[in-house]
Amino acid sequence: MTDLRAFVALPLPESVRPALSGLQRKLAEDLPDMRWVPPEALHLTLAFLGRVAEESLEQLGHSMLSIGVLFPPVTATFTRLGAFPNADRPRVLWLGVNGGDRLTALYEAVVLQLKKLQLPVEQRSFVPHLTLGRCRRPVAAAGRILSAGNERLQGSIRFERLVLYESRLAARGAHHLPRQVVPLRGPCSETGL
Repeated sequence: MTDLRAFVALPLPESVRPALSGLQRKLAEDLPDMRWVPPEALHLTLAFLGRVAEESLEQLGHSMLSIGVLFPPVTATFTRLGAFPNADRPRVLWLGVNGGDRLTALYEAVVLQLKKLQLPVEQRSFVPHLTLGRCRRPVAAAGRILSAGNERLQGSIRFERLVLYESRLAARGAHHLPRQVVPLRGPCSETGL
């Protein structure tokens, strides 16, 4: 049985990629040593699984179909630029998103399916974000640069699909292959869930 690296995410619609690519280009002026995520690979990770058996991925892909029937598309707004572990020692630069209760409920539904299938669940808190780039070496002024970027940050995004990805590592970065694509087509409710 083969083990594969995998994660569950919300891919970006093509319509927002030019704006995010422009944001990356602007940040690159002050952060030349970053390795930027290609716009077509940007996504909001709901669950990183690490290495799991291929059979388990098939089970998860099947269980995700029920999530798609229950949940409508999620609209989220861009909140701020940030860094992990922090702006003083950035390793990852990200763009935060706020999808409210609907995004949180979708995340919790994915985690519930992972637990039912006895798949790994990260213990970290859910911080909805899009990874924009990774630092190759320390950036002393990252905090100031991110704060300046926040002043001109605006926009929103509509997530319409839930995807189970296989992640293949390569010399030029990871290549993400969709294993299961599930449209979010659940009914909208007045409560926002």
